[in-house]
Amino acid sequence: MKYTNVLFVLLSNVIVLGSLSTLSTASSSFHTSDKIAHIAADSTSVNSSTYQSISKFEKTIGSNKIVWRGDNTSITANTLKQDAAADFEQNIIDTIVVTHGKEKYTLQTGDFEVKLLDITSVAESPSNEWITIQVEKSAGSNLILMNLKTGKYTIINERLEKAGKQNVETISSYNWSPKEDSIAFSYGSTDKSTLAIYDTKKDSVVYLPRATNYISTGLILWHKNGKNIDYISEYPSDQWVLFRYDTGSKKVKPVKKITKKEFQQWFKLDKYPTKQ
Repeated sequence: MKYTNVLFVLLSNVIVLGSLSTLSTASSSFHTSDKIAHIAADSTSVNSSTYQSISKFEKTIGSNKIVWRGDNTSITANTLKQDAAADFEQNIIDTIVVTHGKEKYTLQTGDFEVKLLDITSVAESPSNEWITIQVEKSAGSNLILMNLKTGKYTIINERLEKAGKQNVETISSYNWSPKEDSIAFSYGSTDKSTLAIYDTKKDSVVYLPRATNYISTGLILWHKNGKNIDYISEYPSDQWVLFRYDTGSKKVKPVKKITKKEFQQWFKLDKYPTKQ
């Protein structure tokens, strides 16, 4: 299966990728599917003042490059054509140049084991010390995390695999904490989704409990207080629920059912560009 356009998939079909990793379930008060089945689809509206403000990057596409520009940071992916490859893999990213103020770092992505086809989103941490680059490959997406002070980077998918997680095919959704350099993300493959938080300072990962066996996770948003995370996951098929994770109690609870129309309103709060 080829995932060609994350934004299109999210907005039109509301189908995203998830994970195959297994975690312990959440507390018995809310972990059963019966509990989720009885959540009312109430009239709660999206309240942008609840969530962290996400700086938007603007995407432009040229003949041989893909550029994402923010206030003081730009990401330029230089592409080249492989005539012998399949049509959808003919244009690959050869290098990614990250410019932050006077600093410039180059990633030789053409040497990566997995060829990259596109940059689907970019987000900078509130401290402006870290940048995340979501890159599309022939199956799924990788998330590159770079320190803007040193140029050192890690690929979150590979970081999880080294920790023993299996089938980390894609990082489908992510966002930075508004209070510290920690990033929440969902990962996996096409039929299960797992969420985690990576702390850049401690180089540690916290895995969130699961209220049920999410098929996919389409959106992750931090509250401005940095204590709660809201995310929208699919379970069962084509049915979406807003969940809330409390970083203090480390518990998850379902909040409400979400329609496709409501999902699109929440999605407007995310990091994707307003124009291309």
